[in-house]
This record gives sequence, structure tokens and C-alpha cells, in this order.
Amino acid sequence: MVPDRIGPGALSAVYRTDQQETVMDQLHIPVVQAPAGWPTIPSTPVSGAVQLHNEQSGPVVYVPGPGGQMVPVLREYLPTAPALCQPRDLTPAPLIDARAQRLAAGGLLAGGIGFGGGQLLVGAGQVVSALTGLGSVAMWIAVAVVASRVAPAALGTARTSAVHHHTTNITASSRWWGRTSTHVS
Repeated sequence: MVPDRIGPGALSAVYRTDQQETVMDQLHIPVVQAPAGWPTIPSTPVSGAVQLHNEQSGPVVYVPGPGGQMVPVLREYLPTAPALCQPRDLTPAPLIDARAQRLAAGGLLAGGIGFGGGQLLVGAGQVVSALTGLGSVAMWIAVAVVASRVAPAALGTARTSAVHHHTTNITASSRWWGRTSTHVS
């Protein structure tokens, strides 16, 4: 069965049995006649040489194909010639990558700053320690001065000095009409 008209199930009619029914057969679409010059499904497979009518635009080159026979191919479809190998750059590469050098230098700089800061704090600690020592010396001097004043009086060897007591009495009296009198004796 070779369909010469294109319609619902035209292509599937060749490949199905009578018991099978397709969705296209159930739709009840009218059969359409193929326009003149349109290809139809051939009854036998096509084999043999293929004629290129208007598609040949360049020279044909024969290349080995499968099975060892030579096959004609248009030259424009052949792969381009491989590019020549570029000469290698033989300049020696640095032993350590430049980015790694910068990272290492940054780490060493940070370590140096940390060590210097530590040394600065050690020096500041020594200054604070020295000031603490001066504070303790000042405290011992104050203790010595107080002891030199208190010790003779406590031991009874203090210098005698005359103590004069002076008493001042102030008497203020107020009278009528805002008169005030003050007596100092």
C-alpha cells in the first residue's frame, strides 16, 4: 500500500496493522490531495548515486570514506587545515608565583607589625613597672616622714613646746527698732 495522497493516517497506515486505530483516524479529518510536484513516500527505498542539481558551488574533492572507497565531497565542507603549533615560550617562570609572594609578604608584614607591637607593649610595661616602683618609693618616703613625726611623741622624747590657749567671746544683742550691739572679750 503506497499512499499517493496525504491525509490522516497516511504515513501510519504503512506501519500499522488493521487492528490498530490511531487518534488521527478518530478525528474524521478530510483527506487532502498532495499538490503536484510534492514528494510522496516511495514504495521501495532509494539507492544509488545522488545527483546534486543546483547545490554544487565549488570543486569536488575525493576523500577516503568508510570501507576504503573514495567519496566525493565539496571542498568547502572539508575541515580546515590544522593551525601550525605556536612556538613555546621558553622564558623561565618564577620559582614562586607573584600572587603567592604578595600574600607571603603581607603575612610577614603582619607578623612584623605584631612583633613590633608586642615589643612596644613590653617597653610600655617596663615604664609602668618603673612608675609603680617610684610610687612605692614615694609611699615609703611618706611612711618615713609620718614615723619621724609620730615616733618621738609616742616615745616621750619629743621637744616640749608651749601651748597657748586663747578664748574669744563674742556677744551680740538686739533691741527694739533694729539696734544691735556686739561685744568681743
